[in-house]
Amino acid sequence: MRIQRIAAPVAVLLAALGCGSDTPSGPKVGPAARLDVSTAPATTAPAGSAGGTFAVKAVDAAGAGVSGSLVSFSTVGAVTVSPVTAMTDASGVASTSVTIGTAAGPATVRASVTGVTTAASATINIVAGPVVKIAVSPKTARLLSLGDTVRITASAQDQYGNPATGNAITYLSATSSIATVDGTGLVKVVGQGGTSAIIASSNGKADTTVVTVLAAGASPCTGLATATPMNIGDLQTLNAAQYGCFTGSTAGAEYGIVAFNSSTDAANALSVSVTGLGLGALSSSYEAPFAGSLALRSVSTRGLAAPQANTEFHLDLMTQARARFAGGFSQARAARQASYSRSTTGFTPTANRSVIPATAKVGDIIRMNVSAGVCDSTNHPMRVAAIGTKSIVLADTLNPVGGFTDADYTRFAARFDTLVYPLGVNAFGPPSDQDGNGKVAILFTRSVNELTPVGATYYVGGFFNPRDLFPKVDTSNPRNNCPGSNEGEMFYMLVPAPDGINGVKHTAGFVDSITTGVIAHEFQHLINAGYRLRVGSMATAFEETWLNEGLSHIAEELLYYRESGVQTRVNLTTAGIRDTSLNRDSFNYWKSDAASNFARLLSYLRNPGATSPIGADDELATRGASWSFLRYAADRLGTSDGTLWQRLAQSDMTGLATLQSGIGTDPLPLFRDWTVANFVDDLGISSDTKYMHRSWNFRDIYSKNYLNFKTYQLKVTDLPDKVKADFTVRGASASYMRLAVPAGKEGFMTFSSGGGAPTAPLQFIVVRTK
Repeated sequence: MRIQRIAAPVAVLLAALGCGSDTPSGPKVGPAARLDVSTAPATTAPAGSAGGTFAVKAVDAAGAGVSGSLVSFSTVGAVTVSPVTAMTDASGVASTSVTIGTAAGPATVRASVTGVTTAASATINIVAGPVVKIAVSPKTARLLSLGDTVRITASAQDQYGNPATGNAITYLSATSSIATVDGTGLVKVVGQGGTSAIIASSNGKADTTVVTVLAAGASPCTGLATATPMNIGDLQTLNAAQYGCFTGSTAGAEYGIVAFNSSTDAANALSVSVTGLGLGALSSSYEAPFAGSLALRSVSTRGLAAPQANTEFHLDLMTQARARFAGGFSQARAARQASYSRSTTGFTPTANRSVIPATAKVGDIIRMNVSAGVCDSTNHPMRVAAIGTKSIVLADTLNPVGGFTDADYTRFAARFDTLVYPLGVNAFGPPSDQDGNGKVAILFTRSVNELTPVGATYYVGGFFNPRDLFPKVDTSNPRNNCPGSNEGEMFYMLVPAPDGINGVKHTAGFVDSITTGVIAHEFQHLINAGYRLRVGSMATAFEETWLNEGLSHIAEELLYYRESGVQTRVNLTTAGIRDTSLNRDSFNYWKSDAASNFARLLSYLRNPGATSPIGADDELATRGASWSFLRYAADRLGTSDGTLWQRLAQSDMTGLATLQSGIGTDPLPLFRDWTVANFVDDLGISSDTKYMHRSWNFRDIYSKNYLNFKTYQLKVTDLPDKVKADFTVRGASASYMRLAVPAGKEGFMTFSSGGGAPTAPLQFIVVRTK
């Protein structure tokens, strides 16, 4: 029994030792709380070297090493590590090997572990290795006359091309009778008709620039380019050329260069650098001042300095509509198929779904969504103010007092019926009639005024909202539902606000003066979108903004022609505009018929390389360029506009595809010739119709008319001798420059792009101007 009493505790003890115990045998190691750097690579290391080891220790809150933690290593800069993950050992340490990359500069290695917010890191300054070569720039140089200079730059480099700073460079001219060089690398011509090697050296390494000095009286083009004789008005095209040579003939000559970007990339500009050698002084300004008096009020005081119509609003609206109805065109058409019947005039609705019924009468109150959003709603009671044969005018009952009268609304209905509607239909085709009431609704509502925020320098004159052509409920595809749709053809117009809305005041006279032009503009948008959503159309998207807006600005121009009685293709000058008071009033900026297009084009002409007529930005400059190009193309392709505008407005395609289909040819050559016409037209040097704006004499109108600039506003850079000029050029656009060559001499031009030879899309069109 005693033995049993002794054995029992022993058995318990043995069991405890064999199976474990809840009682700890020592301090408990917790999870990792931080990472400490145990071993760091060298703080400075040469490029391409082994950087050593980077080791970190994971410790808990008490400072004890934590084993079995997965550490992830990462890098910033020219450095790599291997492995990229490692498990901490029994002491809590994990390590990786560091390899230094080939690029000099700061680099960092980091370590992180789950549960620890702050990574451990070490910074390495990668420096250049031993000097293995000297690199000079430029490798060759051509100089023309005694005293000409060029600067040579040289750097000591390691095997990876990293500059090895702190290594002094010495310069030596191998033929000091031809060229000398100072300690900074400035080379100066002291003799002509020979070459000299300029040697840059350091640490036993050297590189050479070969300087060629032409013989006295030699052409700077010698050995690189040959001048092509050109008469005044002649053109030649240098496609992606690096060199050009121009002769001064016997009396001296002047040339213009149009740097045209033949790509269709309107977003990313190409860089262009031009340097001339042997150039002379230009005899006179390209923009000859106009000394006469201005008979008409300046738009600079009644237009450009006044609040401008906001173009970005329209882009935002169409962007939202494209996103909201992406892929919904075919479904929307399918939904209408059952309620439409084909007739000799097209598809006509057999069931009325309109918010505005065909039976509406003057005085009726109809609640309508006046929101500028795509499918959200802000419903206002609208009073039917006037009904025409093709129009129905509604006035928001919440409009400010002191606005339009019923007589005004009746007049707007009549102007739409007798002027805007037949003008738009003849040019762009008939509008759709989704609602079956046979009319286009014109909504005058304060909601348009409310789109202008307090303190803004712009206003919204009106808009067409694509949502109104989509159904409230699409039974074939609920995703295509647009509860906010007014389900009909309409647009929304600014109203007089004598006391201001959001602090912005508009008199009845001002709103009256812009209304017809805005209606004509928005009517084109309505026709364009309506065609794309008609049953039978194969369109899958709304038209691109640049072409859609360009066509609406054509609508404004056509309104000017209709109201003034002036014809297209007559090279209209200031005198022609001043011919009658009707012409002057129709052109006037406040009428928005013509002069507003000139204001937009002005924005383009002042910096043409920075904008493209096919851009997606919807800026004023883009709109002005698009309008000008479309008018140029129409004048170039025919003796009348014919059906061109209808072919462009009623297309199943978009953008350049629409344009090419409508004009029947590749549009890029036309864009090229248009950019040349912007420079050459009405200079009196060329009779080639390809380079003419046949409807407008822009040079005369900008010099003498409303804008009061007294000179043509195209930005043209005068090129001095031996000075590099830099430009940017977006697709389908151009930058412009001028140069002079002295009598009996030749001028040598070097063209580059992005530091190298010009890329393929660049074309340099040279025209002799004097």
